[in-house]
Amino acid sequence: MDTKDLAKRLSLLSEQLDHMRQEMDELIDIWGQVLVKNQDLQMENHYLRERVNQLNNEEGEEKGEGSSSQLRSPALQNLLNIYEDGYHICNISYGQRRENAEQCMFCLDILYGMEEKRS
Repeated sequence: MDTKDLAKRLSLLSEQLDHMRQEMDELIDIWGQVLVKNQDLQMENHYLRERVNQLNNEEGEEKGEGSSSQLRSPALQNLLNIYEDGYHICNISYGQRRENAEQCMFCLDILYGMEEKRS
């Protein structure tokens, strides 16, 4: 192989690498935009769920339905929402995902034990 062929191959390889770097930079920019959009949508979804729950509670109050969720404090309602999303709220396993949606007696005691104590 002579030096011209080697130089030509190196030049071609360098061009390909530059093209790949440009594509990689574009993909990184797009990925960053997707992550930001995903975070925005998750936050919007969270706020919309809270608003729907609030409207449902207000509608229930207008109809005279006294559900137990209306009797809960906002903090306890937030814990219930976390538990229903599949996470522990007890001090033993707080924040860990409940596998196979198993019930946790410690979490349930926090949620429903407090209601019994208030009654």
